[in-house]
Amino acid sequence: MNNYKHLKNVLFRIIKNLSDVCSIFCVNPDADFTRNRKLDFETIMKIILCMGSSSIKDELLKFNDFSIDTPSASAFVQARSKIKPEAFKALFDGFNNKTFKKKLYHGYRLLAIDGSELPIDNTIFDDVTTELRHGTLAKAYSAFHLNASYDLLELTYDDIIIQGEAKKDENDAFCQLVDRYDGHKAIFIADRGYES
Repeated sequence: MNNYKHLKNVLFRIIKNLSDVCSIFCVNPDADFTRNRKLDFETIMKIILCMGSSSIKDELLKFNDFSIDTPSASAFVQARSKIKPEAFKALFDGFNNKTFKKKLYHGYRLLAIDGSELPIDNTIFDDVTTELRHGTLAKAYSAFHLNASYDLLELTYDDIIIQGEAKKDENDAFCQLVDRYDGHKAIFIADRGYES
């Protein structure tokens, strides 16, 4: 079995396991995903992971092989809103635990930490994700800021922290990533934005 198929099977097994206990990842555990529907917890998780940059409608059509029975974008958005972000953190951690192969440099893991801006819809205006960009024209800009630690030898992400762009604090994110790390001895590498 090639590596891609193996990793995909591991990922889908973890999603299935999360689906078996999905009530702990639901906004309303007593009602969400309790009935049999086309868009169950497992399917929603897979769709979200497989989505590209097309519209939700087009992505749903692709995921469902252009079937006439493809659920509507509205149904998808409603089902997606029932899942807590913790489900994706559990998937991330579960996948890392199942695929971890310890590769060391002189007895240490090499973890690089960096951030990336993830723009979101500018009609979302709040004090966490939205900041006013100054220039010739002052403009509202909404985004999340992803802080990630990446294992340079394993070529995998080890941990992430997501902050609102307006409230981003790379120094605090770096400290949290280091404090949360509980693996083998490691050397953390970061750019100047993360200096303490």
